[in-house]
Amino acid sequence: MNHTADTPHPTRRRFLGILFAAAAGGSARSHAQSPSGLGSLSATEKVMQDFVTGRMLDADGLCRSFLCAATLAPWTNEDLAKTDQRLITDMFQNAPDKAGCMSYENALMATGEFALSQIVRYGVTNEAPARELAHRAIRGILAVIDEGRHYMPGWLPKPFGGVRNARNSHETSTDQYTKALVALHAWRPLAGLDEQATIDRFFVDAADFFVARKFRFAYRHRTIVTADTHLHALGLYVPLVVLAAKTSGDSGYLRHLAGLNAAMDAAVTDETLANFNITSLIAEGYYVAMQAGHDDPRLPQTIKTLWQRGTKFVDADGESYAAGNPPKKDSQGTRLAAIATIVESLDPTSGAIELAPKILSRQTDIRQMTHTRLPESIAEVSITSWLVAYWRLREWAAHAASK
Repeated sequence: MNHTADTPHPTRRRFLGILFAAAAGGSARSHAQSPSGLGSLSATEKVMQDFVTGRMLDADGLCRSFLCAATLAPWTNEDLAKTDQRLITDMFQNAPDKAGCMSYENALMATGEFALSQIVRYGVTNEAPARELAHRAIRGILAVIDEGRHYMPGWLPKPFGGVRNARNSHETSTDQYTKALVALHAWRPLAGLDEQATIDRFFVDAADFFVARKFRFAYRHRTIVTADTHLHALGLYVPLVVLAAKTSGDSGYLRHLAGLNAAMDAAVTDETLANFNITSLIAEGYYVAMQAGHDDPRLPQTIKTLWQRGTKFVDADGESYAAGNPPKKDSQGTRLAAIATIVESLDPTSGAIELAPKILSRQTDIRQMTHTRLPESIAEVSITSWLVAYWRLREWAAHAASK
């Protein structure tokens, strides 16, 4: 199931070059410009990097999630019992080890983002430690995929309790699948032949898994997730069938896109799609589909529209907010910043690379980067998205300097 010679995966540098060149005709000024304020963020990058490698990464390469903001360590069941149990019970029901679940609730999403940040970092710096960290995270994701095969090929469980217990987990989410998919796609050109084959097999297995279920699955045993009911699932389903078609050489996978048409149309026009998580999932997933050669004009259109909606929740200083009355500060604005260079490539008038450093500059204190729904916990994806945004901006700056 390898890619055929006439349809290779584009390398990251090649694809960015195509985007930059295409957009340059619209605004040469924008693409000769480096993001302002980027240099002042280097010290914060070290803080974020050290926190991930020193606090979040476990022995298997997975990034722990929801660390306790008071201790900057994983929750214990004793301490977790002192928090509001309504949300905890909703998340983990009757799990005997709720703290073990908490530590891995968003692990695959955070691990995928961290892997991506280090892949981009390696492309910018050519530093071996960046490649090694990326590979460590990728191996963690592949280990969970391997455990999931004990249930069914293509099943990607939330690895509650870590890799050693992943095969016992009955939970998944499109969020975790999407960011794992994005990371594996980005890593593939750097992988050896055996690892490429493993990644290719997962693309096909996961597509088959969802095809068999008519792109439906149960979330927390109570909610049926489809693209129509949960539009952010498009960030998984669209690139997945595109990658499966490309990997297997079977264009039949693409016929399943027809069943996603209504949801794809809705994503362009639905103004409620404005939170940073949904923006990150759809934009990154669609970007992968574009990299894999899918030319549906709704892909770039939706990415640009999501950016425009997201910026309504960011003030002139780069402070980000979650919708509410009153709005709450939300450290996950870094997830919007992470797609800034993609948006700028698609729309040189967007001002995206000028806003992104401002967003990053407002997030420098990890203890303040908490989940809006559970403010006692660190928002792991705020940190991993910070790193993706920073290294993509550095990548952009390096490209601009080479012109």
